[in-house]
Amino acid sequence: MYHPRELYPSLGTGYRLGPPQPVSDSSFPPALAEGYRYPDLDTTKLDCFLSGIEAAPRTLAAPPPLPPLPPALGTEPSPPAPEALHSLPGVSLSLENQELWKEFNSVGTEMIITKAGRRMFPACRVSVSGLDPEARYLFLLDVVPVDGARYRWQGRRWEPSGKAEPRLPDRVYIHPDSPATGAHWMRQPVSFHRVKLTNSTLDPHGHLILHSMHKYQPRVHLVRAAQLCSQHWGGVASFRFPETMFISVTAYQNPRITQLKIAANPFAKGFRENGRNCKRWAPFIHSLIHVTNPYLPPMCQAQF
Repeated sequence: MYHPRELYPSLGTGYRLGPPQPVSDSSFPPALAEGYRYPDLDTTKLDCFLSGIEAAPRTLAAPPPLPPLPPALGTEPSPPAPEALHSLPGVSLSLENQELWKEFNSVGTEMIITKAGRRMFPACRVSVSGLDPEARYLFLLDVVPVDGARYRWQGRRWEPSGKAEPRLPDRVYIHPDSPATGAHWMRQPVSFHRVKLTNSTLDPHGHLILHSMHKYQPRVHLVRAAQLCSQHWGGVASFRFPETMFISVTAYQNPRITQLKIAANPFAKGFRENGRNCKRWAPFIHSLIHVTNPYLPPMCQAQF
């Protein structure tokens, strides 16, 4: 197969394939224009092949508008209030420990992730209303990235430090009471304190897999279904609260977060200054200080 430039080198690179151009176009030689005329292929001889095609072109109707694309990762602004995306009208969800979450959020919440899995603190604890007391529902929780950035602690605040790692497989935590009736869920607050976060991509326990130094947002989902594996859902409601955003870490970076965790977490009372079991942590703290600074004078070590 030859390119027209090879067949007609005198035309240079300006050679164009197509119907003959007007005579005023000097770039198309009149001699070649005759080669595009086919007197034997007139309209009457092609009628038997084109009988189903109208001679006059028809104007097609405009196609229906496409649905809007979802916002790119990292461009979606944080909702100023609890956001609900649902097909369960009348259902509402409220964050029970909202004030505690706000206190952590004002500093910059951090959540520890380990290979074995670590529970969240604060945990998501919600109250639901507006459910059908007789219908059965599933309660789910997942954690999704907030943006497409990786973060770094700069001594006083968190700042983006590059592109985020590839997104890990999405996992969903199913509340162990699921499925249960609406009356059961509305009887008392629903707690997700058993949710565990891990950084092990090969985790076999169903923990939620996260990248370290990334910002995440928990979401709570409510599904109307009689069984866990039901293919017939009666509706879905999804909620998220802006104050529950956090940055996943393998060790706390902000000292203020460490203080808040010790002060607010009931399982950390042994670390408190006035806790009953403060003395039992002394050997651990002593060994930690000795490892981090073996040249610390014995007199300074003795107080621990």
